[in-house]
Amino acid sequence: MFITNRQAEVTGSVSMLEPGHQGWHFVQKHQMTPWFHTTIARCEDGLEIHDVMFVDSVQTLTSILELAGIGVQVKAVHLVSPGWINGTDDWRMDMLLEVAKSQDGTSLRYTLKDGRRFYYPEARPEVSTTYCVQVFPKPTTDGA
Repeated sequence: MFITNRQAEVTGSVSMLEPGHQGWHFVQKHQMTPWFHTTIARCEDGLEIHDVMFVDSVQTLTSILELAGIGVQVKAVHLVSPGWINGTDDWRMDMLLEVAKSQDGTSLRYTLKDGRRFYYPEARPEVSTTYCVQVFPKPTTDGA
């Protein structure tokens, strides 16, 4: 989850925002958990508009993928991972190829474009864990 703070709220530039939106100079994340830097595209008045979304969970990413049916296209998804997952001392952002859930639904496997795999919530999965439920990219139902 991302947290906002009233002191970080953008004031005075509300004319630049769409109705119902608020602007923030920064958001916070207290948990050292992975999240997704997601680029989407939508058409507006014949123009392709790109937006970047900071997505806090696989569940939220799944709901964004559902928007594809109503004119939103997911252009790119990057995994933003803390050091305890990516094996470094710092956060990293890597292009995501696939997210799969374990058969029992308790853990996730992130496959990066370069072939590396990270696991959550444990950095190292049980040897017997089977990952068989594809979450991202959204599985197609037309057999393609």
